Amino acid sequence: MGAPWRIFWLLVLGFHAVGAAGWWWLAPGGFPVADPLSWRNRVAPPLVLALVVSSVFWSRRPDGGPKLAAALGALPIAWLAGAMVLLVGFRTGLRDPLFLAPAAFAAVLAAAHLGTFRRRASGATSARWAVGLRLGAVAFGLLTAAASLPRPAGTRPASEPHSLATLPREDVNARLGPDAFVQLGEGSTSLKAGRLRLTVQPLLRFLERSPDGRPTVLVPRAEREGRDSRLIGSAATGGGLDLRYRSDFDASLQVEARDDRTIWLESLTILPIPVWSHLNSFCDVDVTGHRRLSLSFSPCPDARIGVEPMDYPFGRPLRFAFLEASGRFRIVEATSGEKGPFRELASGPLGRGEPLAVTFHDEDRAVARLTLDDWSAQLDVQLSPTAGWLAPVNAIEFCLAGDEPTSTASIYMTLAGTSVGRGWDCVGHRAGAYRNRIRVEILDPP
Repeated sequence: MGAPWRIFWLLVLGFHAVGAAGWWWLAPGGFPVADPLSWRNRVAPPLVLALVVSSVFWSRRPDGGPKLAAALGALPIAWLAGAMVLLVGFRTGLRDPLFLAPAAFAAVLAAAHLGTFRRRASGATSARWAVGLRLGAVAFGLLTAAASLPRPAGTRPASEPHSLATLPREDVNARLGPDAFVQLGEGSTSLKAGRLRLTVQPLLRFLERSPDGRPTVLVPRAEREGRDSRLIGSAATGGGLDLRYRSDFDASLQVEARDDRTIWLESLTILPIPVWSHLNSFCDVDVTGHRRLSLSFSPCPDARIGVEPMDYPFGRPLRFAFLEASGRFRIVEATSGEKGPFRELASGPLGRGEPLAVTFHDEDRAVARLTLDDWSAQLDVQLSPTAGWLAPVNAIEFCLAGDEPTSTASIYMTLAGTSVGRGWDCVGHRAGAYRNRIRVEILDPP
């Protein structure tokens, strides 16, 4: 092998070695053995490293030329097999030049392999070695790329897509009482409970989207963010407001103050087609005015979980809750940042369709309770490709915005997202109508 080809292949092998080692170290683990992500994150990287080591070994042996040629020849085959899966598996793959990059890289490696080894003959032993490596490279490329494709959406919308009743835009009073009002533009409701100020945003929102489920880091910004939601209709009702919103889809929001201590919210979001996203929100809650905030959840009401600050991407751990496919509601703490493995803090049973109540405690006093009637019925329980360690794609994340215990607390609730963990993988929301009925009760009046 001439010096230029030797330098080229050393660079290629170094690229694969660093990439495989980095992927094995950073990618989430804890998936079941039969899960494709277990192959992609824990089996595939050592196989690449084994190929790199074998190539270096055979390059240093006088009789290793044929086996070196077979080992290096496996690289373009694996890349080409994987590229074909990605081009076919992603809906926009054949129209997007970005997806041609793996195929182009495979072509470069194939041309370099031909230029390096075109004069070298192979014996019977090396021919068998080459055939086995080529078949293995095809299987490796197909399996690794297939494991990177998004899984079918597993959310359960409340009903099929339908049109919302039109509503003219009227001047309405956004105040529901002396201590409650609605931010009309964004659809959030703010109310006072004891010292606390709660702001609830019940509209389904997609913050980072993908047209076909590809990682959002590969999606142009304009396509990733979509259109902002805007108010297109408003009317006063007997005890509250009826609102209409439009972005890339339509949504409605009804807010009603039943009495001085209870506010009802009901939103309906219509997705005419499936939506793939990395970050999204089924309901957001911001809390201010507290001295030391903790939460308790109805599946395990005796456990009070403190709301603490967290760091990103590493450092103080995130606390979050989720519902498993088995019907177990678990509250866990990450190892570092939002990365696993996850340590359980509390758990309890929660059946599909059962309401979930979250009680807000300030120091030793229960101040307010927020009950979600539809979260458990519509969420997706598939394992998260970014979180790993058996955590599903649904989540309720909660943390403080600053270091002080009095800093703003935020709670993010999702039906299916990949905020927790490493990566920009996307998960889907099926087409349909998503309902979010929320009851906010003031337990400690101002």
